Amino acid sequence: MRRGWLGSSITIGVLAVMTAPAKAAPPAPTAELIARAKERVTLMRAAPRSAPGADSSMTPAQLEAAIDATWGPGLPTARKLEIFDQFWTTIDQRFATFQGIENVDWTALRDQYRPEVAAGVSRGRFAAIMNHLSLVLRESHTQAGDGLVNLFTLPLPGVPLLWEGAWFPNTFGACVTAQDDGSALVFQVSPGHPLGLEPGDRVLGFEGRPWTELYPELLAAELPMYALWWGSSPSSFDDTWVASGPLNWHLFDTIDVVKHDTGNTVHLSTAPLQSLVPSPMCTEQPDIPGLPKPALFESGFENVVSWGILPGTNIGYIYVWGWFGDAGPKFTQAIEELTQDQQTDGLIVDFRFNLGGNMFLSDAGLGMLFEHKQPTIGFAERDRPDDHFKMRPDTPPAFYVIDMIDGVFDRRSYDKPIAVLTGPGAVSSGDQVALRMTYHPRVRTFGKSTATAFNAPERPELDPDWYFAFAAADAYRIEDPKNFLTHDEFVVDEPVWLTPDDVAAGRDTVVDAAVDWITNG
Repeated sequence: MRRGWLGSSITIGVLAVMTAPAKAAPPAPTAELIARAKERVTLMRAAPRSAPGADSSMTPAQLEAAIDATWGPGLPTARKLEIFDQFWTTIDQRFATFQGIENVDWTALRDQYRPEVAAGVSRGRFAAIMNHLSLVLRESHTQAGDGLVNLFTLPLPGVPLLWEGAWFPNTFGACVTAQDDGSALVFQVSPGHPLGLEPGDRVLGFEGRPWTELYPELLAAELPMYALWWGSSPSSFDDTWVASGPLNWHLFDTIDVVKHDTGNTVHLSTAPLQSLVPSPMCTEQPDIPGLPKPALFESGFENVVSWGILPGTNIGYIYVWGWFGDAGPKFTQAIEELTQDQQTDGLIVDFRFNLGGNMFLSDAGLGMLFEHKQPTIGFAERDRPDDHFKMRPDTPPAFYVIDMIDGVFDRRSYDKPIAVLTGPGAVSSGDQVALRMTYHPRVRTFGKSTATAFNAPERPELDPDWYFAFAAADAYRIEDPKNFLTHDEFVVDEPVWLTPDDVAAGRDTVVDAAVDWITNG
């Protein structure tokens, strides 16, 4: 089988650009991922300027009642059961990334939740059940959700919804990223932040308790989720939830912040956040003065590549926020300008935020970096519906060789140092292109593991009001065909991330490390 963009039924306008029709199409970002991203932006811009008071003292019974009341009864029970059964059976028979989550008893989960659905549940509770069934699989593409509950309800005080994902604008008014100690580091802030937050501050948790204790309790309470994507590898999964902490301010009365300038921990009321000042665009990439980022929103979600010379250096710098829209020709142009048209000392390709898309859009640009044709990956799918782990070849490695520039292999190459910056904000083909670049002999990676959604998603029809995607094939490296990559870590050469001191001083720790390597070796 030749893998299509998003499975056999996808016709997304801005994502339906193919530059190599003779090849099998690669895994692309889910339609729902793009929809969730757009919806977050729309809701941020249209949010009311005030909201009802928060109440974080709900008992489990009160929380259950709030979930039931917020979205009403929903579909008839018989239809809910049909949705449940279709999702559960599809995962049971075709989900291709059970490797790495062998402790999941999928049958026991059906036996746990199906009787509850059959007895009658509200729309909010049913959405929560499906959200948490998805979450158990710990795979970035694989989600089932109710559009009204999980996409079109903005988390506000009093709304029993758990926010997941620290990318894109948010209602916290600041961009945050996970730290190893479980805190969330503030690295970018909207002007006049209602809590007076500044870059370098760290959010510890709420109401005197660390977020690392609170979020497992919230997951156990099974709130519906306002989710973008969670990481597939252990580290990126944890990062997803740690960084999501401050964005759940609407569930609490007070927030605990370590101020960078004093080192003191302050306990602030969340009430001022009800003014709902939208944050900047959050990508875990602090702004670099003089180096433009992609104009994603101004271009209808199509402009995803920007580039230039890193100020103060002779190093080329490329941002790639996705592999769709204008990514193919712009990435090719960026590579050509920064490696062929001018003599640079090295190249930085920043994938710390990348929504994925058509990995073949990277071929022409990569072809100007590699000296020889370079095989990279292949795909496998489930061999039998009754065996979660037995796999068979699907799309062969021949389809994923880096070798094409306008249909002809171009012998130009680049032998200077190439730093590739990665993080959990790179997903799907964002994972894949980062992996492809590691086959270049002069590449060194910096940052954290990507999301590691190294798989090809499909999306069966579930219900007009619902979205559903699942991983139907998993990738492997050509040199290790028995090891499937989803749920593995993307092991970086230089594990490094943003630090409070650096962001407070306007520095990007990851970029600085890359520059030091390119400059000093």
